[in-house]
Amino acid sequence: MLSASRTARLLDVPESFLGALSEHHALPMPLSDGSYDARMVRVAMERLPWLRRLGVPLCDRELARIDPRLTVPPFRGFEWASRRYCRLWECLDHAWGLAF
Repeated sequence: MLSASRTARLLDVPESFLGALSEHHALPMPLSDGSYDARMVRVAMERLPWLRRLGVPLCDRELARIDPRLTVPPFRGFEWASRRYCRLWECLDHAWGLAF
């Protein structure tokens, strides 16, 4: 079993983002005590390799390889070599927020 804080560290995301990952079926739902089944988290990471890159800053071109609808949110991330970069979890959070 993995606590929520340990799962968040494993995925390199804030603990508050774990709920969004579960709601979008990227992670299993937490158990009643808030912990995650380690085996199911591993399965999710194998099924969706981008889960290993949630804390990695990506540019628009790299985001498009994951999902063509993803873009760097306005006023987020940083610019390097004339490209905008933002961590994947922030881009997902922005895109999922717009979908509701």
